Amino acid sequence: MAHTTEHSEQTLEQLLDLIADALILSQYVDINDVEASQKFIRNGQLEQGYGGGVLALFQKDIEANKEDLLITTTDQNDEPIAELQSIADGVDFNTLSISIGVGPTISLVGGGDEYNGRTITDLLFDPDGTNPLNVSQFIPLEQKRTVVDVERAEEFLDTNIFELLPSGDSRQARINRFFQELNALLPPILPQFDIDGDGEVDRESGNWIGDEEYQQNNSISYAQDNPGESNIGEENAYVHRLNSSANDTNSTRTIQNIYNTILPYLTDILEGIVDGDLDGRPEYENQSSGYLKFRNLNQGIIIRNTNKDFIEGLDPNNPTWLTTQYDDLVEIANVAAYDDNNVPIYTEAHDFLLANPGTGFTITMWVKFLDKVSSGTLFNYGNPTRANNPFGFKLETYVLNKNDVCREVGGDGITFGQYIDAYKYKQSVDEDVGPGYDERIFNESDVARFVRLQVREFKKEGSNRYGDDGGLKDSHVGLAGDLRLDDRDNDDDLWNTGTFIGSGRKSINPGDMNIPSVDEYRLLQSTYIPEDFNEWYFICATYNPTIKEQESIDLLDPYRYTPDFWLNHVNPFDDTFVNNSGYGNKAKVEIISRSDLLRARGFKG
Repeated sequence: MAHTTEHSEQTLEQLLDLIADALILSQYVDINDVEASQKFIRNGQLEQGYGGGVLALFQKDIEANKEDLLITTTDQNDEPIAELQSIADGVDFNTLSISIGVGPTISLVGGGDEYNGRTITDLLFDPDGTNPLNVSQFIPLEQKRTVVDVERAEEFLDTNIFELLPSGDSRQARINRFFQELNALLPPILPQFDIDGDGEVDRESGNWIGDEEYQQNNSISYAQDNPGESNIGEENAYVHRLNSSANDTNSTRTIQNIYNTILPYLTDILEGIVDGDLDGRPEYENQSSGYLKFRNLNQGIIIRNTNKDFIEGLDPNNPTWLTTQYDDLVEIANVAAYDDNNVPIYTEAHDFLLANPGTGFTITMWVKFLDKVSSGTLFNYGNPTRANNPFGFKLETYVLNKNDVCREVGGDGITFGQYIDAYKYKQSVDEDVGPGYDERIFNESDVARFVRLQVREFKKEGSNRYGDDGGLKDSHVGLAGDLRLDDRDNDDDLWNTGTFIGSGRKSINPGDMNIPSVDEYRLLQSTYIPEDFNEWYFICATYNPTIKEQESIDLLDPYRYTPDFWLNHVNPFDDTFVNNSGYGNKAKVEIISRSDLLRARGFKG
């Protein structure tokens, strides 16, 4: 552990105090030893041993016993350090005591396995007198008695001497004593609030994670209330840190009380801090003068290339972002196979896309949502969900109302809000549900906004728009209690779900009303946008045709219920968090708020 110079001096002084106390109380040290160790000022020079002159006493034992520091060793950085200082830095004072034997010999008792039983006489005492015993700071007292003839003394002495009555300490002396006491009663080791080095206090449930341990090691309140658990005795303990955890005796005698008392005197140098601004990070300055504003989500910009029929890479007859061999893909997609339940299988098209991937694409934009109701397209190329000749992709936003029915069970409707509450209940009873819905959904508002990406890979002959079209990809993820896909019978045949069907609440088996709509449940599994009308959100929507989506579905538990896996961030073979695992969704949407982004870049939020 790294120590400051101030801390090292404190620990060395503490060790020297223990040694001096043990020596003076020992049977092996007498008045002659004390006088031989004392230092006197003679003829302007500091000399050792009794023989007249002015006795020299030092404020600190370190100054009085400089000879103890002549023997050196090296620290962990191979820097020279006094061997006694090295012991003081490493020993555990809570268990340390000093043993004095014949000679005298000086040994450590306790203080840790490395130090227990170690003899340190050679560091503290040299019989030839070059390093005297550590008792020079004590003054021998002799019991003497002088017989005074009172009657004769009154003839010469005025016994009414008012000048000797105490008149009180000077103001400066009181100030000096105050700071001496303050320094002695504050914990010598400062709290380590940021162990992980991220620039923020390490917290758990809002509190500093090291608070209780710091109390155990330093607090007089903790020592009084928990003597069996405290790491320091009451008589050696220090001022308690916070009002909230102090006992009744010290509730108004904490470090926090000291801070609150002096704060009004320092407003000029603490300006900003007293208002809650505890960081010195710079303010971010906008790099552009403004932005385009769409007053309604149905308004937008049409991008055209006036020099060519199509923008490069966006030819509807040759969508290179999808595949390099689109005509072959369409031909393969129109040849369908069916399983025993008459569900279409299109593994050939899936395999073809993986073998002939296109460039993919990424859509990025800054968006601020100004109301709770607007829904619509944020960006589109073609229309991937129309009934006739679906084509292209679109990034869209929609809003779900807490009280809207999302499932019919026996004629009773289950709302989106009830569905979320059921998940929260599982969490409250410690049911192992894994990572799931954002806790902010319907928490402070009756509506929730989502963003999703839909991409048309191909249109299969004979497919409808209610969930059996494997040529449509979207960005919904699997999370606790809700699979990435429709898997009611643990059947992996349906490796993709259908379109946004609104209030139709159709299922693959429309006759079974106990089966929820694939699409209605899926609406809660898209990317959630927190409700904050003052916040900008950076949206990054990506389609990557090389992602092994079908293989991801075949991996089954636990990844079907892990959002980060479907966002391509979890390696399913070693459970490590990565930038791109190659598994999960082909289409995904990720967001970050402007505040979070600025904070991550080192600016004030």
